Amino acid sequence: MSLWEQWRPWIRQQRSLLRELILMLLAMLVVGVYFLEHFSAGLEQERKVQLQALAQQTARRAAEALASEDSISINLIGRETVQLEPVVGIRFEDTSGEQVGAAGEKTSPLRVTVPAALPDGELAGTLTLLGDNTLLPRKQIEAGFVLAVLCLLLLRVAAALIQQRLQPPAQDEPDAAPRVAPESPHHDAPFPPIVRSPVPDGAEMQAQLRLSIVNFAHIRQRYTEEALKEVLAEYQQLLDQVAALYDGHQGPVIGEQAGLYFYQGPASRAAFSALCAGLLFLRVVRLLAPQRKQAGKVSLEFKALVTADPDQEEAWALCVAGVPGRLNVPDSQLTVAELDVKALYQPEKAQVVCAGDHRVRLQPVEQLAHRYQALLRTQAETLLSDDGGRVEPSR
Repeated sequence: MSLWEQWRPWIRQQRSLLRELILMLLAMLVVGVYFLEHFSAGLEQERKVQLQALAQQTARRAAEALASEDSISINLIGRETVQLEPVVGIRFEDTSGEQVGAAGEKTSPLRVTVPAALPDGELAGTLTLLGDNTLLPRKQIEAGFVLAVLCLLLLRVAAALIQQRLQPPAQDEPDAAPRVAPESPHHDAPFPPIVRSPVPDGAEMQAQLRLSIVNFAHIRQRYTEEALKEVLAEYQQLLDQVAALYDGHQGPVIGEQAGLYFYQGPASRAAFSALCAGLLFLRVVRLLAPQRKQAGKVSLEFKALVTADPDQEEAWALCVAGVPGRLNVPDSQLTVAELDVKALYQPEKAQVVCAGDHRVRLQPVEQLAHRYQALLRTQAETLLSDDGGRVEPSR
């Protein structure tokens, strides 16, 4: 899986925050460019004024040396002037334009030329000062501005993360909201009778959830047929309750090639219903295990697979090839069924299995996005809270 595919679910979830950060960055860039241009223009003008004043002062000092062609005095004045901070070079010329002295650098884009005249006004030559045109002040301002921009963006991200932490889970239900029938006033069971929408005539299966028991062949040999049927029936009751919550239709029962079929369209809704049902079933099975062991009952472990492919044989083979306690989704269907924006997964844990003449990359889904995961947690706690974790049979 490419880096883009790994980050795409997170980018979709944080789309509004990223849009806000981009707008903030553009606004600050416009303000920053405007400020830096005005700062650069003002700094250049200030340097020219300072260099002009220094050149005039130096010209008055060097006028007599130029008139008398005293090269020693001229070079001494030049070396002293170059040592000043805003000056990088100096040139002395006589009245005929010939250079009679120089010090420092030879070229600079910032230069000022002034006449050198004696006190009586007679021209003795010209003096050219080359100014320091480095952009160090501007670079310092740019570095400070970039640091300020990064700090503002990080503060906004930190505020968004704190808000997500403190904000209570959304109360709105996911796309595949569980549909529960009204409870009968004469029924005290923790769950109402199972009411499942009938399958429309000619409806095609949009998604399926497959469940396989880990080490089922060994369990069959270890327990009698009657004891095994009782255990499978208890887990089947749990699967029936989960199916009722997400409008899943029973396929083969637990103990065979167990599965739930989902017909409600579109395909993304059916796949998400299957995903929620599978994660809820695995969560309740995992939470039930300590209670069953404490009561001396057989505890089963399952592998799960959600796929939108109607091929039942391949779906069962992929389910059996999975990892115990995990729900896998074929990697190619994460985007097609729009599950990549609702589920959290770790691409590094994906496994590649052979299915007939081709290979399939199975992506284990760790959990759903926050608000969906909170709903599953509540449903699992409700399933376990009443009657010692036992689920009422279907009526």
